[in-house]
Amino acid sequence: MNIVDPIIFQARMNPDGLAICTPGTAPESVSYRQLDHIMNNIARRALWEGLKSGDRVAIAVKEKIFHAAIILALTRLGIVTVSARSPTIPKELGVNAVITDTAASFENAGTVIVADLGWTQGDGKPMADRQVYQGKEDDVCRIILTSGTTGESKGVAFTHNMVTDRIGRHFFIKGNRFSNASRIYCDLGLGSAPAFQFLFYSLTRGGSIFFYGDSAESTVQAFELYKIQNMFAAPSGLAEYLQFFENFPEFQCSFDHITTGGGLLSKSLCERVQARMTPIVYSSYGATEACTVACAPSTAITKIPGAVGWVMPDVTVEIVDEAGRARASGKEGLIRVRSRYVAKGYFGDPPGAQSLRDGWFYPGDLGYLNGDDMLVVLGRDNAVLNVKGDKVAPEIVEEAIMSFGAIIDAAVFTRMSDLGIPELYAAIVCRSAINEDALRAHCGPRLERAFLPVRFIQVDKIPRNEMGKIERHRLQEVAKVQGS
Repeated sequence: MNIVDPIIFQARMNPDGLAICTPGTAPESVSYRQLDHIMNNIARRALWEGLKSGDRVAIAVKEKIFHAAIILALTRLGIVTVSARSPTIPKELGVNAVITDTAASFENAGTVIVADLGWTQGDGKPMADRQVYQGKEDDVCRIILTSGTTGESKGVAFTHNMVTDRIGRHFFIKGNRFSNASRIYCDLGLGSAPAFQFLFYSLTRGGSIFFYGDSAESTVQAFELYKIQNMFAAPSGLAEYLQFFENFPEFQCSFDHITTGGGLLSKSLCERVQARMTPIVYSSYGATEACTVACAPSTAITKIPGAVGWVMPDVTVEIVDEAGRARASGKEGLIRVRSRYVAKGYFGDPPGAQSLRDGWFYPGDLGYLNGDDMLVVLGRDNAVLNVKGDKVAPEIVEEAIMSFGAIIDAAVFTRMSDLGIPELYAAIVCRSAINEDALRAHCGPRLERAFLPVRFIQVDKIPRNEMGKIERHRLQEVAKVQGS
C-alpha cells in the first residue's frame, strides 16, 4: 500500500473536513477534497516536468500547505522526497532535482524546478492507475535529514512500512490523550521527522493538522478558533508561546495537553506552562534515527534532574562504557538504543557516520537508567564543557539560568581568555532588561562556583535547528557578533 492511499480514502469519507491549516496565510487551509484535487494537479505537473518514479527530489518551498501537498503528490508517484534545510544538499543523497519557490541556487541539486501556486490549479481529476505508485512496502518513500547539530546533516531513509509502523505507535506512546485528539498543532517544520509523521498520522485518520501561520498572533488566535486540542513543540518553541500568553493575559489557552521533544523540559518552564497554558504536559525523548524512545508526564520527571521519560515497551535502552560494556542500573554512561524502528544506516553511507552500528543507535548522549526504567539524560558526550579541569553538561548550567524569571532562552559555551584558559560564557535571550548581579546571585546556590558563567551576553535568538536543538558550533559566532 502506498502511504498516501489512506489519505485519498479520507477525502472520499470526509471531503469537507479540515485537513491542513496554517493560520493567516493564503491559502489558510484546505479540506480533504481540496487536498485530493491539489495532489492530483501537482502530480500531473511533476510528470510534465520530467520527474518519474524512483527519482529523489528535494523540496525547498516556504508555504507549508503547498510544501505538504508536494510531498504527498510525489510520494503517490513513487518519488522519494527530502525537505531541504539549506541550499547545500548532502551529495550522498544523489538528488535528481529540487523543487523550489525561489530562484536560489543549490549545491548537489541536479535540475532546479521553480514552482508556484499555479501548480495547484487544474481539474483535480484522479490520476490514472498506471501513474500511481504501488511498489513494495519496504521501498524508500522519504529521506529526512538529521538535526545536524554539528553542522553536518545526514539523511535517514524512511520506507512506506517504516512510516506506517512509526505513526501506529502514536496510539499508545503518549497515553490515551494524544490518540483521542483529532486537531493537532505541530510547531516544527516539515523537514523534521515528528512533523512529517504527524502530517501522515493526522491525515490518514481524518484529523486536522495545524502548522505555524504568518505570525504568532494569528497562530495563537487559531488555537481557540479551531479548538485545537494539543501541541507538539520543542522546549525552546514552547517557551516562546509561553512568553506570548504571559505578556497577553487576554488570550486564553485551551489545550488539553502539550508534548515536548527535541530537548530537556526544565522544571521552571514546565511549572510556568502548567500555570498559564495547560496543566498536562508530557516529555518525550527520541531521534530521527530511532523514533520515540522514552515518554512520561511532567509529574514523573520534574523531580529528577535530566529525566526524559520511561523507556517505551518496544524499545531497548542500554547504558554502556566507551568499550560498549553494559553498566549497572543507576550508573552513568553512553546511551544506546535498539528497536525495530531504528534506521539501519544513513542514506548513501556518508563518511564518518558512526551513530548507527551493530544494530544500535548511539545518540551521543550521556545518562543513566534508574530502577524504574526512567531514562535520565545528563548531556551530550561531545558537548561536555571543560572549565579549568572541571567538567559539566551545559544543560545543567542552562537550566539554572532559565529558572531566572526574566530569561526566555539560554545556551552556554567556553571561550579562551587572554591567558588561554577556557572560561564559561552564557548567551541569553531576555524578555526585559536584567540585573546581572541578581542573575548571578540566583545561579550561585544552584551551580558550583566553577560553573558560574563569567559573562552573560544578551542575544536576539539562540541558534537552534528545526528540532529546537541548540547548534552549539554556532554559539561563539553569534555571541561575538551580538555581544561585541
